Amino acid sequence: MAEDRRRFLRVAGLGIGAAALGLAGGAPPARAASGRYGLAYTSFAVRLRRGRDLVRGTGAPGLSAEAFVDLLRQFGADGGQMDITQLASTEPGYLDGIKRRLDESKLFLELAVGGKALEDEARFAEVAGVARRLGASRLRVALLNGRRYEDFKSREAWLEFADHWRQTLPRAKGFLERHRLAVGIENHKDWRTEELVALIRSVDSPWFGACVDFGNNVSFLEDPLETVTALAPYAVTTHLKDMAVRPYERGFELSEVPLGTGICPLATMVEVLQKARPDLPMCLEMITRDPLKVPYKDDAYWSSFGKRDDELVARFEARLLSRARSEPLPHVSGSPIEAMIASEDENVRLSTAFARQTLKL
Repeated sequence: MAEDRRRFLRVAGLGIGAAALGLAGGAPPARAASGRYGLAYTSFAVRLRRGRDLVRGTGAPGLSAEAFVDLLRQFGADGGQMDITQLASTEPGYLDGIKRRLDESKLFLELAVGGKALEDEARFAEVAGVARRLGASRLRVALLNGRRYEDFKSREAWLEFADHWRQTLPRAKGFLERHRLAVGIENHKDWRTEELVALIRSVDSPWFGACVDFGNNVSFLEDPLETVTALAPYAVTTHLKDMAVRPYERGFELSEVPLGTGICPLATMVEVLQKARPDLPMCLEMITRDPLKVPYKDDAYWSSFGKRDDELVARFEARLLSRARSEPLPHVSGSPIEAMIASEDENVRLSTAFARQTLKL
């Protein structure tokens, strides 16, 4: 929690305001009846990167909590998933001000935190206190910031990481239940689906489950519907997204794309999740960025898995890669910042329209 604490500087005045981020004015779109459609902070990745450039060295958040709440209102969301480092302070007065902003717009809030918050109760208690002040009842947690096939050069290196969390998380059960704050571990290009299910079961707590990302495990050649179906009974929150793939010589490129334009059977995936968890929030994660390269044809890709899985490769190529795009996937790097923000806005707008009108969220 030390890193999070350093970011909680009393610099609210340095947060990037709506005007500085190029927001349009006007009333937000009308909301649907579900009340559970949210936007993850990563749907504004361009603004986050731009914000970090503008405030580098000041300790201020790249995209302030205040600006994020304004974005939720602008795009007509019911709430959002905010990273804890977007808060400029943990002082009660500052947090109470953010809570008033949320309440005035009738917005729900989830918090995203790093895995270190689960390593001891003191760290978790600090996060839980912030969550209570803001009215957040769910946490999204990522245990790895990178990607398994890039970060771990051997099976042994992966097992060291995995064993740490297999030992740590069951020990967290007691303080999770004392604080009564639901925690969802994301399938964040680290755990295969069956590995994450086993990890969740090992904790055996109603307060511990998954942040179900609709598309991340495509990078492991997994079918997204199968991933969602396996994780649905444990879902705490979500990263709703659609994915596009395109072959290249060493594997395939992978991109988030506006909902309804990719390979994910979104209506069925949402139905599976809602059947298992009727009150589950659906938080859009539409990351506007260059495609990620997944070099599954290289031996190095398989290092952390132990060996190449030819059956998995064959299924992926038949089921998903056969639906790949022939045209290049969207790129944004090198564009003027105004154009990148405009693309980000359009991607979120199109995805929100699909979520509301087609998925009935």
